[in-house]
Amino acid sequence: MNPPTSTQTPTPPEPAAAAPQAAALAHPDRLHLRLHSDPAEVAELQPHLLDLCAQAGLDAMAAFKLTTAIVEALNNCIEHAYGGEPGLPIDLEWTRSDEAVAVAIHDEGQALPARALDPATPASADADGGRGWQIIHEWTHAVSYRRTDNRNVLTLTYYLT
Repeated sequence: MNPPTSTQTPTPPEPAAAAPQAAALAHPDRLHLRLHSDPAEVAELQPHLLDLCAQAGLDAMAAFKLTTAIVEALNNCIEHAYGGEPGLPIDLEWTRSDEAVAVAIHDEGQALPARALDPATPASADADGGRGWQIIHEWTHAVSYRRTDNRNVLTLTYYLT
């Protein structure tokens, strides 16, 4: 995983040891991360996402909720879009404005089923899965999805005001 950068240009992967540099960024308004479909990379990213949320002005609970929603979306990408196949590209774009934090997750996997976008269809209590989408919908303010050039783009928005 690459440390966050203030550019939008994807960069080649670097060793995982570079990830702690992510916390050293001061109030990034825009950054790009290149991940791979590997749950360990997502787990390694989680504390840095919490730091970014705090730097954006979110309180501890809001930072936890947004970070959890992002992690759920990344894990869904790995599990569903890529079918658990490791090493495939996932791009995460973080954009902070005075009004909101928007996180766009791009992948080249299978398209998102339309039912996943319906927050009115909660997972049943005895379901093996589906709670991640509930968390994504309930713990962010807006969720949008589009498929462009054989790439999925899921955008999570959390309003700051």
